[in-house]
Amino acid sequence: MIGRREPALLLRLRGGLGNQLFEYAAGRALALRNHIPLRLDTTSGFRGDRYGRSYELGCFNVLDERTEPVSSADLGIRAELFRRFVGRREIWRMRAGRYFDQAIYDLRIKRPTVLDAYCQSPRYFREIEEILRRDLEFKSIPPGLNDVTSGEIMQANSVCLHIRRLHGKEADGSRPQSVADFYGTCDIEYYRRAIREVAAIHGNLRIFVFSDDTGWSQQNAGAFETDGCSVKVIDEGPLRSFYLMRLCKHFIIANSAFSWWAAWLGGHPMKTVCVPSVWNRGERRFPRDLFPPAWTVVPAAETAPEAIRTGK
Repeated sequence: MIGRREPALLLRLRGGLGNQLFEYAAGRALALRNHIPLRLDTTSGFRGDRYGRSYELGCFNVLDERTEPVSSADLGIRAELFRRFVGRREIWRMRAGRYFDQAIYDLRIKRPTVLDAYCQSPRYFREIEEILRRDLEFKSIPPGLNDVTSGEIMQANSVCLHIRRLHGKEADGSRPQSVADFYGTCDIEYYRRAIREVAAIHGNLRIFVFSDDTGWSQQNAGAFETDGCSVKVIDEGPLRSFYLMRLCKHFIIANSAFSWWAAWLGGHPMKTVCVPSVWNRGERRFPRDLFPPAWTVVPAAETAPEAIRTGK
């Protein structure tokens, strides 16, 4: 149990794998800057999660010092007010396209503090990149992984092309909803432009398509084929897909933290990463601080939900 006077960072994890990776990376860096322990709250952020999500970082070499969920009664009302303020401030800033908050980066922690924020910017953790790459290595190869596919990816001039179409299945098992209803989804022309961008630099490509809607991707795979570029749709679960995605040499990501992290962790020294110019539908400006400077922004359209559902 954390005492009220002992400085520590209590990291409340929530969301899917990509969100949890951002949260962990920012918390790890903040704890190191303050020379204090990092404790992971792996339960309270998932209570009532409508998609039934849970802690997913256990497959990596992350610091796994866990803490029991804490409340304002445990740490005092000041800590609770601070947690709420940070969360509301972040939502307001993200709606304006500003994903990095210098105030969070500069926090000086003198008492137990709960960090409950998405922290979606590499600027929060750029000084500990090598530490994070070690932390985020898989402890072991995911069970059931297709060795033939992983070998093919490593030998080819491989491109990870990620298509995100579904927002998530409700915890009660009901039908997944289109991501277009929430954030928008990338149009096919964005992917075609990005393929041309990567091919112009690296020549003939072997494109591996990863998606939460494999059926749609298989039906539309021909849209991504060009001269000198072949396409293969991968049908794997999320964790095995993530393992395979990071093996690729180049990346064409969706508006997704999941493929963002696959690209960031990709180890090819000459990798090209393409990102869509529209991240969340309706954002007032492009969130430049969400991406490393070397990544290439490719024009994308705000696709209407109706067009996504019909596959247009």
